[in-house]
Amino acid sequence: MKQINYDEIISQLKVELNSECAIANIYGIVLASNIKEFSKGKIIPHKILSLIGSSKDIADELKLNKINSFALEAQEYNYLFTFSGELILISKLGLSMNLAKYMPSISVFLKKLSEKHKKQEVSEFSVFDFSKEIQKIKETFQDNKRKDDKYSIIKDLVKYIA
Repeated sequence: MKQINYDEIISQLKVELNSECAIANIYGIVLASNIKEFSKGKIIPHKILSLIGSSKDIADELKLNKINSFALEAQEYNYLFTFSGELILISKLGLSMNLAKYMPSISVFLKKLSEKHKKQEVSEFSVFDFSKEIQKIKETFQDNKRKDDKYSIIKDLVKYIA
């Protein structure tokens, strides 16, 4: 199982799309970034995460099948949040960028990246044998009891003298 190098993906996106990007997991922890507002290890603000989390409810309310992304227009930049079941891609775009041309390609990219992310997950777990651990604990207690019994005569003698 190979780890996905998100930092390398972000640097390639910077070159190919000429935009700063960040990748976060569904819990909002930024996995890789070249956006200073969303640096690696930071957490996406709760209000934005709750908006992403309620996107299904919003889609139902608007009678849409699904909402894949949303954009925030700031004073100098647009922030595009594109999300799948496992990952969130944040793009920092200039105000003059045509979002209609940018969004389809970034959606396809995120879909493929999410598929790789799913393949990375552990599908089988080994069975833990508790009986071996319990046996070790019993042996430890028996050893301790033997040690206590070994010196019980001396303990009784000290008590008698005291």
